[in-house]
Amino acid sequence: MTNKKLIVDVGMHTGRDTEFYLKKGFQVVSVEANPSLVEAGKSKFSEYIADGRLVIHDVAIADREGEIEFFVNDKHDDWGTTSKTFAERNEKLGTHNTLVTVKCATFESILQQYEVPYYVKIDIEGADILCLHALKAASQKPKYVSIEAALGSFEETFSELAILYELGYRQFKIVNQIANHKVRCLNPPLEGLYVDYQFDGTCSGPFGEESPGEWMTLEQTFDRYRPLIWEQARFGAGGTHYRSVSHKLYRVWEAIRGERIGWYDFHAKMANTPD
Repeated sequence: MTNKKLIVDVGMHTGRDTEFYLKKGFQVVSVEANPSLVEAGKSKFSEYIADGRLVIHDVAIADREGEIEFFVNDKHDDWGTTSKTFAERNEKLGTHNTLVTVKCATFESILQQYEVPYYVKIDIEGADILCLHALKAASQKPKYVSIEAALGSFEETFSELAILYELGYRQFKIVNQIANHKVRCLNPPLEGLYVDYQFDGTCSGPFGEESPGEWMTLEQTFDRYRPLIWEQARFGAGGTHYRSVSHKLYRVWEAIRGERIGWYDFHAKMANTPD
């Protein structure tokens, strides 16, 4: 049975999204692998933990239980990852990783401990797809899911959206995270309580019916995302024109059109789910 007051935050980071969900009146289960962020979160949210509204799982999501190597990025703490490919990409961008060993668990094992969540936020730098596969085993799915959209290729994007469709999601949004600072919470609210919250690029931001933009079909989402992948391949971090003269010119074009190239979340809504 769905618990309409429960949200699962996979990739707690500094707890900005977790805090937002709690202030909107939801119960939250958060997952975070970075040991220092876990300790900071336990301290920051001690009162919520004590009254049972928040549970923090200090594990990395993996395809097994046990321990796993985790790359802590020394410059960007939101770039922590279990993916060697992601870690190598981050070092090519001029950052450094510190390798630590952390506990790991399957997302299935976490979901089995709770009722069906109303919404699941997934943002764990290279292991997001494991969470989607885990939802296949669930007899009932969350009404809403968001996941960091793959930027490397159309094939990666297709895999994410195809799994969401297989799971039963039929409506989608593409949200540019770099524009989060422009987003304001709706009043009256469509999800939970009204909160006057200031978002930034480290937040996933509003969810469900409050997520910005119009719901699209799968086909519309593919069509909208194709040019974004093209932009990323050329002008995104590590793209073929990154830090070149043409990249500077592209930034001028972004300023003119009023939208910067960024990183994106897919939001998905389950079909035929009663409100």
